[in-house]
Amino acid sequence: MKLMAWSEHFVTGISTVDAQHHALVDMINNVAPSLALGDDAAKQVVAPLLDKLIHYAAVHFKHEEDLMARSQVLPDYLAQHHRTHQTFVDEVLQMRQQYEEAGSLSGKDLLQFLTSWLSFHILSEDKRMATQVQAIAAGDTPSHAYEALASVGGAPNAVYNAALIDLFSLLSQRNRTLLQVNQQLLTAQSELESANRTLESRVQQRTQELSQANADLQTERAALVASMQHLERTRTQLLQSEKMAAVGQLAAGVAHEINNPIGFVSSNIGSLGGYVEQLFDLTDVYRQATVDLPAAQRQAIDAALKQMDFDYLRQDVTDLLQESKDGLGRVKRIVSDLRDFSQADEGQLLPVDLNQVLESALNVAANDIRQKAEVVKELNALPPVLCRASQIQQVFVNLLVNAAQAIQTRGRITVRSGVTPGAVWAEISDNGCGMTQEVQKRIFEPFFTTQAVGKGTGLGLSLTWEIMQRHHGQIQVSSSPGQGTTFRASLPHPPAEPIT
Repeated sequence: MKLMAWSEHFVTGISTVDAQHHALVDMINNVAPSLALGDDAAKQVVAPLLDKLIHYAAVHFKHEEDLMARSQVLPDYLAQHHRTHQTFVDEVLQMRQQYEEAGSLSGKDLLQFLTSWLSFHILSEDKRMATQVQAIAAGDTPSHAYEALASVGGAPNAVYNAALIDLFSLLSQRNRTLLQVNQQLLTAQSELESANRTLESRVQQRTQELSQANADLQTERAALVASMQHLERTRTQLLQSEKMAAVGQLAAGVAHEINNPIGFVSSNIGSLGGYVEQLFDLTDVYRQATVDLPAAQRQAIDAALKQMDFDYLRQDVTDLLQESKDGLGRVKRIVSDLRDFSQADEGQLLPVDLNQVLESALNVAANDIRQKAEVVKELNALPPVLCRASQIQQVFVNLLVNAAQAIQTRGRITVRSGVTPGAVWAEISDNGCGMTQEVQKRIFEPFFTTQAVGKGTGLGLSLTWEIMQRHHGQIQVSSSPGQGTTFRASLPHPPAEPIT
């Protein structure tokens, strides 16, 4: 609530003077409520207000008197205006001295003095001063500017100021009552907020308990899911082991049944090749002997040879025999792979260094790798692991050959080794064509191959898987099309179970 509101009636038309008057009005409005109450609140603001008024008078009055002197107002008017200023300063200094001596000063008296000053000095004296300054600046003479002023009565203003002070005091008292009621409301509100905070704290605590219970349930659920996944992997491994055992028995039987007929077929084709060569040699002798035959007989023999296309027949028989030998050789290799697959438990269990086994496998597969890739070694020192070295070497050879076959032109094969808690591992990586997820799911199945017909038996990775199972190890693959493939073979260290 404001005692006095700044309005156009206070405006003199001189911006610097108006700004200082506006600051004085704001200064009085800031302390008016405390002065109107006339209690301890007034005592706290009287001394600072009087000090500010003294400073204000020193700055403002000097500015006004310098302005009038520059405008050359009548000396008598300047002297009279100066006396008005001095009267204000004397009154303020007297009130300041009274406050220091008595320790108190009537807030209402101070308000009445200030409002009277504002009414008479600003609305009367300063407006008269501004009117003269502006008239002189417009070209009027100082005498004429002074004579043109109209006199302003002061008694009605005094009555108005007194009534205004009383009204403001009443309003201030009512405002204090409202403040007390408001304080009571604030106290009640504070108590309510405290109760709300207590309730919120309890709700938060309960929410935390429920969240913790939910987190525990989520943990248990995750553990259950992990257990189910582990059981599923175990079931899959058992099914794979049973499948591989059945395939091993089948492979052993098939290898035994096929090996004997392959033996005599191979022997017969070898003998047949020898007989055919002898027949062709004999034919050559006959053809040479036809030189001495009569022309009619020679022509009949040449016509018969030409009709049967003897030269083509001779070359084709040789090619057919060679193709038959190559086919038998491939059947022998398949039978050999089947025999190796069914007899994967051969070899002596010894502690070996997997790095040495890797080096040996690289030497064995060197011919397959040399034309396709450079080899990068990232081998770390490893503790000895108990295994059948020949079988683990076969695993690495199979993986190295597969890596070379996955590279189309020229690439890189990286071999790594290392130790993890409870296991020793070796990795073989290539930057070849990679595999899809569908292919990765089937690569350990017997007879599954992605190579062209006649290029692979599909038993290499099956044998690898079987060997790792017998050693209670793991064979893992990571691959994606166009990004290469990484196989990791891990062996337990130390072995948790006897190796079969």
